[in-house]
Amino acid sequence: MAFSFLATNSRYLRANAPLTGNPMTIGFWFRSNGLNGCGVSIGKEGSTQRHNVFILPQNGLVVNAGSADSGSTAASVNSTTTFTNGQWSHAGAVYASNSSRTAYCNGGGAATNTTTLSTTPGFVDLFVGTRPAPTIGGFFTGDIAEVGIWNVALTAAEIASLAKGMTCDKIRPQNLVFYAPLVRDLQDQKGGLTITNNNGATVANHPRVYA
Repeated sequence: MAFSFLATNSRYLRANAPLTGNPMTIGFWFRSNGLNGCGVSIGKEGSTQRHNVFILPQNGLVVNAGSADSGSTAASVNSTTTFTNGQWSHAGAVYASNSSRTAYCNGGGAATNTTTLSTTPGFVDLFVGTRPAPTIGGFFTGDIAEVGIWNVALTAAEIASLAKGMTCDKIRPQNLVFYAPLVRDLQDQKGGLTITNNNGATVANHPRVYA
């Protein structure tokens, strides 16, 4: 099973951030219903500082890897490959450094932005289905599953393996710091972080993955 989100009900999941800065890779499966929204975000609530992985069906059917620093300077990049609404797809965002963020859609279409941004004072909050900064918003509508965060920059080949259905715990497990399959239970299977369900995100069908 996965979890289903509805923007009009402001549904989202929340946990403490599993790491405070770059390098970082975020990967997850999503099924969009056609509205722009943030799939996964790590940042600091009340500050503009964050990494956002947006799903943009209204702006080209692309995955957007974005960042902003505490001074509100922002930068983002769209994948060059697209997804189909109503079908399970994979989003990947690799933040190799403070001056490198790369977006992937369905294991390909890599595009990189090299604007330099600060990550001080460090990330604090992790959100699924919305973004925390500067205020909670940008709610996603659709389903999300298999959320993984690594403390390294995964390679293009590793992102492609995730998009083919490999579970997060099979890709550089020594560097995986957060893994929430979202199969009925809200559990971080890697770091043991507590995940809270806000405003009633509900259980939905899970994408096909290979354990």
